[in-house]
Amino acid sequence: MKAVRNICGILVMMTLVLVACTTAKSQYEKGNYYDSVMRSVEKLRKSPNNKNARETLANAYPQAVNTFMDKLENEDHANVDFKYTKAVYTYQKLNKMYESIQRSPGAKDVLSNPKKYYKTIDKIKPDAAEEQYAAGMYQLSMGSRDNAKQAYYYFLEADKFIPGYKNVGENIDEAYHRSILHVVANLKPVQSRTYEISADVFYRQVENTLKQIENNEFIRFYTPEQASKNNIQNPDQILEVNFEDFVVGETHTKELIEKMERDSVVIGEVTLDSGRKKEVIGTVDAEVALFRMEVISRGLVNLSITKNGMDDKDLIYQDFPGEFVWFHEWGQFNGDQRALTDQQIAVCNNKRINPAPPQQLFVEFTKPIHQQLHNRLMAFYKNY
Repeated sequence: MKAVRNICGILVMMTLVLVACTTAKSQYEKGNYYDSVMRSVEKLRKSPNNKNARETLANAYPQAVNTFMDKLENEDHANVDFKYTKAVYTYQKLNKMYESIQRSPGAKDVLSNPKKYYKTIDKIKPDAAEEQYAAGMYQLSMGSRDNAKQAYYYFLEADKFIPGYKNVGENIDEAYHRSILHVVANLKPVQSRTYEISADVFYRQVENTLKQIENNEFIRFYTPEQASKNNIQNPDQILEVNFEDFVVGETHTKELIEKMERDSVVIGEVTLDSGRKKEVIGTVDAEVALFRMEVISRGLVNLSITKNGMDDKDLIYQDFPGEFVWFHEWGQFNGDQRALTDQQIAVCNNKRINPAPPQQLFVEFTKPIHQQLHNRLMAFYKNY
């Protein structure tokens, strides 16, 4: 059995190597020389003497280098936008091939002198940083929030090429500050003259949704109190959630009376003259009264998101309905229980109980509302 497992393991390994080599070769045949090189090197790290991988690497590497060099030359002559940035990324791919080959003895045996371009990258990085910095300054000068977001990314790229390039740190902070969408979220309390109802559970769920949205680093929500504390006098948007209408505990009780009958039931026994006992088969009946109490709770929550400014434009004004029906069934009967169905017996075994308290009913009908509200908010802020 152990020998069989060893053979199976060898076959699996051979299959994986064969598939990997085929993939590297297929990438070469498609003209994806860089991928072909990286896959071949990886296979040679595991199987240094693999003939197919060695052959593919020997052919793919010079083709990959020539392809990258042609790309660099064409972009330089065409004077394309961000040509130094693109050149850095191209040389980084060339270096990645070099590093992978250096870590693979089998690949080094095929290519004894792969090329590296670290000094070239160091030479052009300042030009790449200047490209990104200049683009960031231009976007920042345009004034809009979207332009500031673009500027933020350009400045980050410049700082990645040359850490601390010019005053890029200050510009990153300014661009980020101007990119943030400031939203004041006003979650209005529930007003009820009949019940002492709290929307705390519902609003905690809404707050969790807003926190998820804040995973986008450019969106921040504030309560009115937080906005005042942070001196945010002119937020970009005003978000309001308000219970427009709700009913808790609308009670309905239904009664169903049925006469039940079942035949072929043993209703007794008799003793024959011979002394043998015999079952008496007959019909049994009963009258059953079944009760069902339903307590309906429903409500309507309004979401409005307004663009703050001269026109106070409504971006969203939408109602979300929700409903929850609490119910309980019980019953009683007169007659022979055997005339009843199993379900009727189960209901008759129930005792009448009081409905859930109003606060619980309120929480239940808000659950589907929150799900609708969550989906709407996530979709709305997805592209901000």
